[in-house]
Amino acid sequence: MKQSLRFRLLFFVLTSFIIGWLTISGFTWWRATAEADALFDEQLFQLATLLAVVTSHEAEEQDLDEFAEDLQVNGYSDPPVFQVWSSDGLLLVHGPNAPRQPLSLNLETGYSNVVMRGHQWRVYTRYTSDKKHRIQVAQESASREVRMLGFVVNILSPLLLALPMIGILWWVVVRALNPLDRLVHQIGARSATNLEAIDTTIAPAEAKVLVDAINDLFQKLQSSINRYNQFTADAAHELRTPLAGSVVQIHAALESSDESERKHSLNQALKGLSKLHRLVEQLLVFSRMEPEVAMLEFAPLDLKELSVEVVSECAPGYLERDVTLELEAPHPVKLKGNWELLAVALRNLLDNAVRVTPAGGVIKVSLLADDDFVSLVVIDAGPGITDQNKALVFGRFHRLLGTIGQGSGLGLSIVHSAVRLHGGTVMLEDGEDGKGLRVVIKIPIGNA
Repeated sequence: MKQSLRFRLLFFVLTSFIIGWLTISGFTWWRATAEADALFDEQLFQLATLLAVVTSHEAEEQDLDEFAEDLQVNGYSDPPVFQVWSSDGLLLVHGPNAPRQPLSLNLETGYSNVVMRGHQWRVYTRYTSDKKHRIQVAQESASREVRMLGFVVNILSPLLLALPMIGILWWVVVRALNPLDRLVHQIGARSATNLEAIDTTIAPAEAKVLVDAINDLFQKLQSSINRYNQFTADAAHELRTPLAGSVVQIHAALESSDESERKHSLNQALKGLSKLHRLVEQLLVFSRMEPEVAMLEFAPLDLKELSVEVVSECAPGYLERDVTLELEAPHPVKLKGNWELLAVALRNLLDNAVRVTPAGGVIKVSLLADDDFVSLVVIDAGPGITDQNKALVFGRFHRLLGTIGQGSGLGLSIVHSAVRLHGGTVMLEDGEDGKGLRVVIKIPIGNA
């Protein structure tokens, strides 16, 4: 089960907060412990220094017992243990609970840790300025740790106040995600046909990119649906006419007793079904060329070889109509494209050309290439197209008035879609000496 965004956000925020809190607390504990330990060592140092001064000034009296009582009166609830030794190893003065043996066998100036009476002690050793007396002061480690714990806890107390922030962070995250909940509700409440843009004013700034992407998708879906609806309506209209005509002719043939009339009706029905067959084929080809559904493989090919193949297929049929088909392709033209798609485009151009070219006419196909573009040119010997109609003939099912033959109005639309999928363009120009139509396909070699 996938985790929700709210859970993930809470998890990462709270985990980061807890890790940060533990890190700060651990660092503070370590630093406070180190400082407290240094402070207690400083106390031992100060006490030893004070004893050294007192011993130097009052060495003749050798009576420092009152010093322990002074420590108790001045607030030392757990006064350190101390000893004052002479240079010849005699214990001159010692504090309350101090043993008669040296507190530490380490006679060098400095700190040492010893075990005394079954407990760990911290000892500081130093000498008077004249080196005649050795002073040792000690403090039980357990007592230091108890006092150190209280000191550290007091320092960490403010950090404990941050723990309720976990609940506040939880509430903040939940509140911060409420706009997303409203956005989800708005989208979820839509009907399947409602592709209007989502109101971006209710979306937080971080979600605006997502909302814009969804709105862009809605726009594309609406455009695709509109094209589909228009295509379906046009196709239904175009299919209905030849189908209805063929049905009428077949009924007429069945009801006619005259052989010539029956044959005429069947021929008319055959023409209508042939037109219907071609229309269905072109509709299937056209549907494959929609950019949203086109799954075409592009591979290196020779456009000259393709043109020779298509022209060779079409030439015999055109000769029956007394139309000559000429191909001018002196050199191989290499590019990356889809063989079937380009063959369909050229075949449709030739079909359109032969449909408007009168008997005895010539259709010329030429293939040119430079460093940037491949140009495929088809010139017919028909009446041509006015400039006004040149902008209309690429539309689906558009046929010019007075066009002869069984055209479906999809030919140039198929050509345009096939070339567009190759990143190219289709241009319609006047033919030689202003006669006929010159169709120029230009495909960039780098994009093909």
